[in-house]
Amino acid sequence: MAGEKSKSSGEYGEKIATGLLKLIGWENALSGKDIPCVRKDIHKGAEGNPRQGHGVDFIVKYECPLMSRFESNVLISVKHRSVYPASRGAVTDFKSFLKDIAEATECYPSHELFSQKIHGTNKMEISNVIMWFSSALEEENKGIISEIQNFKNSDNINYKTVYLVDNKKANFLYSSIQYVKNKDNNFYFYYPDTGLNMDTVQRTHQGRILPVQCINSPVQLFKLVESTGECLVITIEDDFSVEYFQRLIQLSRLVTEGWAAKIIIAFPNYNAYSNNEDAMKIISKIKDRDFAKKITVERFNYSDFRNMGGE
Repeated sequence: MAGEKSKSSGEYGEKIATGLLKLIGWENALSGKDIPCVRKDIHKGAEGNPRQGHGVDFIVKYECPLMSRFESNVLISVKHRSVYPASRGAVTDFKSFLKDIAEATECYPSHELFSQKIHGTNKMEISNVIMWFSSALEEENKGIISEIQNFKNSDNINYKTVYLVDNKKANFLYSSIQYVKNKDNNFYFYYPDTGLNMDTVQRTHQGRILPVQCINSPVQLFKLVESTGECLVITIEDDFSVEYFQRLIQLSRLVTEGWAAKIIIAFPNYNAYSNNEDAMKIISKIKDRDFAKKITVERFNYSDFRNMGGE
């Protein structure tokens, strides 16, 4: 029974992950891939025996829009639990998850996908995503990342760049996309200048793929192409504050560089009655009145990303 429950929990988590990957344009992610182990002298199984292979839940490849001619290879591990553990248990579990995906990444060059280069790219980066979900009703928006901030690599795990997506990050990303889709189902992710994507031939400012570098970001950028002009939508994970709103206005100015006809900045707790006066005071101080008239502040509502797992 325990094995069946574990399998059911794993399948539920993978359904959620599959839905989320589709929303961010990673629908070509290959699931259930085994990577042959080529470091059997170092990589050991639970019983201390040499590993024969490493299982990862998904592998995705795409040309990175934030770095010109770069191919991104992302190995994804999905963990689903009925509840998040307490701080010490969270660190212990995370170390285990990290060790597994780090060892899989070390052996990834032995996999056939590694050698299948994307045409037009000349560099490659490999990164990892750990999706760690809890199905507890009261943990819909709980963040586990804060519980492992003091994580120390005492086991000397040789890991690359790792992005951790917990309930809080997943729900923000899911709810942001639902909010934007309700405005226009034909939306784009917006790619700001990074200094590494300045290739005049390859450069693109918007697309259907969310770069892995943005998957757990507290700020998401979207572009809508409307009949009245192009629109930048910024969703923010944190609550409204005067200081934060001022920084986001500056961000929107730098990002749009004059192309946007409208700018929407959306907070999860924005209240037109309580916050409108503060927002309008800030907007009224902007000397560029044409730019100021473009700015609208809205509220987006959180949904429950776990509904993608089904009943």
